[in-house]
Amino acid sequence: MKLDTLAIRRATNADAANIASLFTESGNPYNWTAEKWLHYYQDYTEGDAVALIAEVDGKVVGHYGMFPVKLGFYPAFLGMHAYVAEDYRGLSIISPLMYEVDRYVKISGAKIICGFANTEFSLIKKTFFQWKTLLWLGFKASLEQDDLVHEYAKFYFSYSNNWFRWRFGEEKDAYVSRYVGSDGKSRIQCLKAFPGKPLIPSSKLVHCEGWSPKLYFSKKPERGFAQPFSIKIYDNSLIEKGVYDPSNWFLEMGDSDTFQYNPY
Repeated sequence: MKLDTLAIRRATNADAANIASLFTESGNPYNWTAEKWLHYYQDYTEGDAVALIAEVDGKVVGHYGMFPVKLGFYPAFLGMHAYVAEDYRGLSIISPLMYEVDRYVKISGAKIICGFANTEFSLIKKTFFQWKTLLWLGFKASLEQDDLVHEYAKFYFSYSNNWFRWRFGEEKDAYVSRYVGSDGKSRIQCLKAFPGKPLIPSSKLVHCEGWSPKLYFSKKPERGFAQPFSIKIYDNSLIEKGVYDPSNWFLEMGDSDTFQYNPY
C-alpha cells in the first residue's frame, strides 16, 4: 500500500458527500448522508465542531470528529465518527489522524478528550494512543429517580438549551425513546433528562432502561452488553480532582450519538 500522497487535514462542508460515501462503503445502518454529516459538523451548537480527514491521492480514506463540550466546568472534546476505509485498515491511517487529534486538543486548551467508541476501537486507543478505558456502562432495566441525578458528580456533559433542540429536535423534560433490537423486541430507553426540569414519574420510569451509576464497571462484565467509555487527559491536575475515579462521573445514553431518538 503506497501512502506517499497521504494528507491529514480539516474537512470542509465541500467534503460532506465524500465523507458520507466513506461511511457507507459497506452499507448504511446509521443512515448517513451528506446532510446528516453537515448537521453534525455545521449546525453543532456548543462551539466549533472539528472533522479531521485522511486523504490518499485525493480520496477520503479516514475520518475522526471532535465536538467541543464541557465536562462539568472543564473544557473538553468528545471524539466522534472514527472511520477508516476497509482497504486502509491498520495503523497507517489512524495513527496520523490520532496524532493530529492530540495536536488540535492541545492547542485548543481543552483538558480532556473522551469517547464512546466500540470495544475494538477502545482497545486500539488504549493500546497505541494512551487513552484509558475508564469504565464500562451497564444497562439498568428498570430505572429509578436517583439514577438520573448527578448532584455529586464532578464530570458530566453540561450543555446549553440549544443543544437539546439540536440533538433531539425539541425541548422536553426528558427524552424517552423506543428502540427495536435485532431480536425484534421493543425497549423503552431514557436517553437524557433535561437539567432542572421535573423528572419522569416513577410509575413510567420503572419501564425504562438506561445507564445508571449503579452499573459502572471497572472492567468488561462477563455477561450482557456494556458500553466502554474512554478518556485521555491533557492536564494532569485533573488526576488530583479525581478524573480516574468512576464515582466522580455521570453519563447518560443521550450523551452518545449511538442512541438515536425515536420519541416514545
